[in-house]
Amino acid sequence: MRHRNLAIVAGGLLVGMPVGLMFGLMFLGQATQQQLCGGGAVSAAGEPPLVQYYVGAAARYGLGQDGYAYLAAINNVETTFGTNLSTSTAGAIGWMQFEPGTFVLYGVAISQPGGTPDAYDPQDAVYSAANYLHASGAPGSWSQAIFTYNHSAAYVAQVETLAARYSGTNGLQNLRADITAAWGGTQPTGLPSPTTFVSYSPPAGGACCPPSPTAARAPGVSVPATGGGGCAGLNVDVTPVPGSVAVIMPNGLARPPEQAPREVQAMVAAGDRIDDMDYQWGGGHADLPLSDSQTNPQPQGGARAGDNGTPGYDCSGSTGYVLYGGGFSSYFGGPSGSIPGSGNFGAFGMAGEGRWVTWYFTAGHVFIAVAGIVLDTNHTPGARPPVTPSTGPRWTTAADVAWEQGSSGPYTPHHPVGL
Repeated sequence: MRHRNLAIVAGGLLVGMPVGLMFGLMFLGQATQQQLCGGGAVSAAGEPPLVQYYVGAAARYGLGQDGYAYLAAINNVETTFGTNLSTSTAGAIGWMQFEPGTFVLYGVAISQPGGTPDAYDPQDAVYSAANYLHASGAPGSWSQAIFTYNHSAAYVAQVETLAARYSGTNGLQNLRADITAAWGGTQPTGLPSPTTFVSYSPPAGGACCPPSPTAARAPGVSVPATGGGGCAGLNVDVTPVPGSVAVIMPNGLARPPEQAPREVQAMVAAGDRIDDMDYQWGGGHADLPLSDSQTNPQPQGGARAGDNGTPGYDCSGSTGYVLYGGGFSSYFGGPSGSIPGSGNFGAFGMAGEGRWVTWYFTAGHVFIAVAGIVLDTNHTPGARPPVTPSTGPRWTTAADVAWEQGSSGPYTPHHPVGL
């Protein structure tokens, strides 16, 4: 990453910076971490696309309620919000000035899911930076993560100063003003449409995401010690809707119900991450840290090319991904395990339909119902229009269960204990 417009450092202090501000910066990362469990997340509703990228990426990678401010600050320091995309003297490229080798490791394709990540696509670049910062220690230690991004104490101080400006009551207003100023009095136009629902707010008060009653009495639940969401390892990066039934949006993505347990909300969010992927026989069965990543799914184990030539998931791979996202990795032997074939989905869980979650299986097929909607690789005729690619796991209505039972059943239902 490039160095640009950095303040001069002398004796460990920024020249010209008030002492009070310096001490404030020292504690900014700690304060942000303490705020993670306090609710009050920022909503990007109605904001310009660039702001929505920051908020959406911070939500997806569990960077906390001020994570968007750090992403915006880095974007400002690196390329002045995309107004200077020249390659740096160190060879850094794109909107967030990634070194090419680092972008290969952490780049994600958001604007064109399943495609090649593009450092010059602002949405891809911002989400890739969020992925890299999360892997580098954010939000637990923002100073460490920023220093990993660019090995300069002055750079860390400059980013943290701007992050403080972009967070808090007037943060979004300040951010919009700075973007407008950088772009000569207007917001940038022609940017890719934001693809992620944002503004999920963690529960207010008490410990971050305290174990739900269902999780406490579900011996089959294995919640990872760490994860994308930063709260009990469950990544809920979409905005819940009122009530007890999930809603499928016009673009095919779903939103979990507010009344559902945290595990269930995380499963809906998991389904969203693979809802636009190809069907690939065997896809998602191997290398679970990659296949079942809840931030950057990369399906492994495909025995042949996907129906549309891109990597994807088959029925059991996609069902396993959703269960893994809800914290049920123990069903599959944890990260070192594998996803079984559909006929073996009776080896875990409890027989019968559940209150919130049920998977239905035969020797040849399996699909899963979560909070009143269904993720299936067989598509109920007329349930929703085809999307590109037109095969693969897709959200559909609860009517899919009866259609599957009538067309290729009978299916055996199982559910997680307590759900």
